[in-house]
Amino acid sequence: MEKFDVVVVGAGPSGASTAFFLARQGIHVALLDKSTFPRDKICGDGIGPRAAEMLDKMGLYAWLTSGKYHRCDSARLFASDGSYFEAQIPVEDCRYPHFHMVPRLEFDHTLLTTAEVAGATVYTNRKATGMLTSDGAITGIKAIYNGDEVEIACRAVICADGTHGTFAKCTGIECVKPHAFAVRAYYTGIKGPDDCINVFVDEHIPEGYAWIFPTGNSGANIGLGLSTLVLKERSIDTKALMNWFMAEKDTSPIDLSGATAQTEIKGAHLRMGYGRHDVVADGVMLVGDAAALISPLSGEGIAYALESGEQAAYAMKRALDKGDVSAASLKVYQDFLAKNFFSEHRQGEFIRQLFARSNYKSMDWMLKRGIQHPELAGKFVSVMMSTTRPSALLTPKVLRYYMF
Repeated sequence: MEKFDVVVVGAGPSGASTAFFLARQGIHVALLDKSTFPRDKICGDGIGPRAAEMLDKMGLYAWLTSGKYHRCDSARLFASDGSYFEAQIPVEDCRYPHFHMVPRLEFDHTLLTTAEVAGATVYTNRKATGMLTSDGAITGIKAIYNGDEVEIACRAVICADGTHGTFAKCTGIECVKPHAFAVRAYYTGIKGPDDCINVFVDEHIPEGYAWIFPTGNSGANIGLGLSTLVLKERSIDTKALMNWFMAEKDTSPIDLSGATAQTEIKGAHLRMGYGRHDVVADGVMLVGDAAALISPLSGEGIAYALESGEQAAYAMKRALDKGDVSAASLKVYQDFLAKNFFSEHRQGEFIRQLFARSNYKSMDWMLKRGIQHPELAGKFVSVMMSTTRPSALLTPKVLRYYMF
């Protein structure tokens, strides 16, 4: 049985990022996933500025900007009455102020291949089912491969199996339940999609929003997401809600009347609420969605997945070099997340709940102020895309736009 320094469970963006940065530091790492790649995942497919910066670190920026994937340079945010503003992300907030629409079928496969080229050993079609320990220390994991149980030896484990993964329960870390649910489908025959991503706030979609992300050639990724609490309280049928959006919602200047579905409407849960539980234990770290690193305001998770994978890899390298992979030794990773992400996520959650409790009247008011003041609009888009913290909307420079 081959022995690794680290096994990463889950080969999505956070797992592939972790494996890539571990391998690049010379760590003997295995990247394990229950699926065979390429495989699809429910997502809006938008690769934003923060994710683009991480892809640049991984040598993938040229691939992202090769022209294969539709690029959007601005965003429209729609109020419930159909009014909207259009704005670009301010250049002072990020290095790459644009978005690319990359299907997760291709995005995740490319990341996995990049990790493998960097030196990670990739095992697909293997479902991790438990931990192996000796005298309280991790010695490996158990997995199912072609119906048989196999073992993979290692010194530490990084859990990157996302919102739906079951392996996180094996780590002993009590994770939060999913906070949101989203559905999406691909469509063609749409008139008007251009180089803007489009976000719609509407009272029909409580504590959430709908999106139209153009993919080029009259196509788009269209979907919506909302709170699981509201979903349950109001017994909302998300597919029916999606059909309402496609057939009845006024989405001008985009015309959906001739839209034809290319895929079924499919849904997935989102685990938000970072900061409510630990992300390290003895010999274990959680990254990406498994660590609830999804923006509670926008639902964006890819950038956080890539960033957390990088930081987990650096923290694990230091721990391995010291010969100490205890929770205390790995806490530097948790401290990084707390310093860089905690306030951002709590502020985003507060804003989302504020909008929801006012029945989105405050959101409509904010959007209308953005129509009048382009600088405010740009800053709001930057907050939505996680390129600046929500507190940026409360600086003296920005506050004056609320009053005049």
